[in-house]
Amino acid sequence: MHQLEALYELVPRPVGFVERKYEIPSYSINLYGPPLSGKSWLALDYLQKLPRQRSLYIDLADPRIDEKGLFENLQSFIENRRIDTIVLDHCCQAPPVLPRCRQYILISRHPLDALPLLPKLNVLPLDFEEFLAFEKRFLQPQHSFSLYLKTGSLPLMAKIPEPLITARLHQTVRLIFPDPLTLRLFKILAAFNGKSTSPHQIYTLFKREHPLSKDRLYATLKAWESDGILQWFAKADRPRSAKRLLLFDFALPASMHFEKSLMGQLYTITARRLRQTAPEVTWHDKIDFFDPDSRCAYFLLPFGNPQGSAKKIASAASELDRLRCRRVVILTISNTFSFRFEPMSVTAKPFYEWILEE
Repeated sequence: MHQLEALYELVPRPVGFVERKYEIPSYSINLYGPPLSGKSWLALDYLQKLPRQRSLYIDLADPRIDEKGLFENLQSFIENRRIDTIVLDHCCQAPPVLPRCRQYILISRHPLDALPLLPKLNVLPLDFEEFLAFEKRFLQPQHSFSLYLKTGSLPLMAKIPEPLITARLHQTVRLIFPDPLTLRLFKILAAFNGKSTSPHQIYTLFKREHPLSKDRLYATLKAWESDGILQWFAKADRPRSAKRLLLFDFALPASMHFEKSLMGQLYTITARRLRQTAPEVTWHDKIDFFDPDSRCAYFLLPFGNPQGSAKKIASAASELDRLRCRRVVILTISNTFSFRFEPMSVTAKPFYEWILEE
């Protein structure tokens, strides 16, 4: 019981918390999402708005905690202290005993499917609009987007001074992947962020330097997929072909190699933005993204101009015609232009402008 008393008195404060696009409801919920996406800070900010004596925060990753003793005494402690809301952070699985109180918030990397009736909220890292609220350096949107590419989408990186960004990114990678083998695996994945690959190709590259069974590597990839660290983006009409790999952040992978992959970063940002509003979005050999609902095709041409863009669209004309495309959007770093490629309208705009207006 003494560990519960200590936890009751020592509730962390979310110092410097910035409002997110997520809102915790007044009922019980499972917050889940990739590491360092801001789940804990979101819950702690929520607790700040409640009566102090009626809430309890427990971090199950705290090495001082004896979980067996904690759960044996938890319900009686809740009743004695008349606690209304309890947060259980870093749940690797559904707790052995669910607390009986007005509201409980379970925080995990993957959704706790063992509790199918518990509502779930997927908390992702910062999108560009949230990043603007975090960094508060009052830069022009183009400069802020350039900084976003460097720092990435994790909330803890948003306020890091530019000279320290790379070092802090490497510290963060080691924090998430403390084991040398998993760190090496992430480095290999980093080279494919936003590109087509397969678990077999990744295994082939990994086994050249490290002895690791295929079963273990595949299990690790599966676990990372469950935790939101990676996603596979299947090609339209060809689900068995190589898929595009999307990692949960774009700056961490870029920091793992001297050769930066701007296209990989931009692809990751665009994919996340589109899949939030157009979950049926697909990709094709000559088309970066296609939204079947709006019949809109997207091409990523960072330094695109009207002439080069027209050639790119012409090379994909047969596919665009088959898809009955109505509109084409060219995403660039800073260029803006428009023209018609009958029967489609073509509009080019900077990434930051497109993200903020959509």
